[in-house]
Amino acid sequence: MNVDLRKSSHIWFFAAFLPVVSYGIGWEFVHVFPNLPFWVEGISPLTAYGLLFSFFDRIAWHWKLFRLLKIVTVPDVRGRWRGEQVSSYVKDGKHVTSRVIMEITQTFSGLHVDTYYKRWSSEVSTAQFVEIGRTPTLITMFDAERKVRYEEPAGNELRGVCKLVLMPDGTLQGTYFNAAGRHGELTLRRTGRRLAHAFDRTDNPAPQK
Repeated sequence: MNVDLRKSSHIWFFAAFLPVVSYGIGWEFVHVFPNLPFWVEGISPLTAYGLLFSFFDRIAWHWKLFRLLKIVTVPDVRGRWRGEQVSSYVKDGKHVTSRVIMEITQTFSGLHVDTYYKRWSSEVSTAQFVEIGRTPTLITMFDAERKVRYEEPAGNELRGVCKLVLMPDGTLQGTYFNAAGRHGELTLRRTGRRLAHAFDRTDNPAPQK
């Protein structure tokens, strides 16, 4: 999510409230330290705005207050998620099911998603929330690499797109498709905010309700 001045909540917060507060901080700063060079008077409000925005972007954006004021409208999906993927690919007469770990780093202005499987992990990933039917939907494009060599050669199945929605029960559910023409379903449950940056074999598939 980024600043969108088409929204009234963003206009008053980013274009009115934060500049006024920044000017006040800058005014107070030059009066507390009156002997600073004259050019500091112009820089200090800009510096204050930058610091305030950085604090909001990285820390305060997920506070409930900003959601109530409709400044933030996308779901908070930060953290480590685990679950399973059911593929359209059939092996030995059954659809292939894989354990999957997804770790999401989120700020107000950006998202980064890392996905880990037993045999591969995402190398390049682009993620963004888009509204589909007024529902914020997490779209992730991935390009992965294998961790080990095994019978099947690496191919287009390691490049694709995931589409996920945060459900009322707290799970991330959705679908994916890859460049090999395969598709499937994903169900993930958050295990915590802390990231491991790895596929942990002690993780078990998320319990299904």
